[in-house]
Amino acid sequence: MTDALTLHSPTKLLDALCTCIEKDIHPLSEAAVAAGSKLFGAAILLKSDLSVVYADTNQERGSPLWHGETWTLKQFFEIPVDKRPDVKNCLFLTTHEPCSLCLSAILWSGFDNFIYMYTYEETHNVFECHGDLDIFNDVFNVREGEVARQASLDGLVSQVRPQYKLRSSRLVALSFAELLAAIVDKEERSTYADKVEGLKRSYGRLSEAYRRNMSSKENTII
Repeated sequence: MTDALTLHSPTKLLDALCTCIEKDIHPLSEAAVAAGSKLFGAAILLKSDLSVVYADTNQERGSPLWHGETWTLKQFFEIPVDKRPDVKNCLFLTTHEPCSLCLSAILWSGFDNFIYMYTYEETHNVFECHGDLDIFNDVFNVREGEVARQASLDGLVSQVRPQYKLRSSRLVALSFAELLAAIVDKEERSTYADKVEGLKRSYGRLSEAYRRNMSSKENTII
């Protein structure tokens, strides 16, 4: 297993990941939201040069199983095997920390990593999408507040999620917040924090559009 931070600087990672979300994922999510799906998206990039292999978004209007991550995985594995990179050579990017379904799908697909922008708490509180934490708490008996701490492979001290281990023999999970914290220069860190906040504002607008669409459909049904 190769930690992304051992291959690339946090600034290089954030440059590539933010660009991927802005240019590849967000436009697809915008169209999907307009068609009635949610706004969560994902992408697969090569570890070596951070080029985008495949990006896609939530397609729940077709099936409740097609979250951004699961739909992206389905489409990725439909790439002919002779043209599809090995998952061990890829990074998995997701706009929101993966739910229990998507986290399992990522691991069962052979990926040893994922990087996410929004945390479960942000998905719960900002987007008012409560399923992720509710399922962990109600089905998997996760008790909120049981948070330990451990040293990451690169020496950073990072929070261990009560829902799953951020670092294990199977998985390295990184948040955008961790990447920002790893930037030593304060001015540079502030610049990248602004870049991430800009992306989050655009997703805030998508969230508002999704709520308007859902409200409109409910009123039409009534």
